[in-house]
Amino acid sequence: MIVIGIDPHKSSITASAIDSSGCQLAVRRFVVKAGTAKQLLGWAAQWPERRFAIEGANGLGRRIAQILVAGGESVVDVPSTLAMKVRVLPTGGGRKSDPADAFAVAVTALRQENLRPVAAENQSTILR
Repeated sequence: MIVIGIDPHKSSITASAIDSSGCQLAVRRFVVKAGTAKQLLGWAAQWPERRFAIEGANGLGRRIAQILVAGGESVVDVPSTLAMKVRVLPTGGGRKSDPADAFAVAVTALRQENLRPVAAENQSTILR
């Protein structure tokens, strides 16, 4: 199974696809606009067996997480503290960049089995 890590921001999202051994297959940045989710899914279609991992699926990643879940995708929430540990610990430093963060999110999802699956929100939840 391929894991696609997402580092979300207000104006862009960066996605990193890794295989089951943690090797990065591809990385891509998407500008947030109408149709971003469609572009992301088009890019991800090359890996039919996939799972999305989104840093902060209840924060900046909430919108893309909900769009993906509504489309039937498997999505997990990766806490930023876990992703940061994956990025920093192996090297003792770890330069911060969107591609590095997306990769760290994907690796975290690959290694951690107890991450919270993102569930579709119903209208009453959204209105609160």
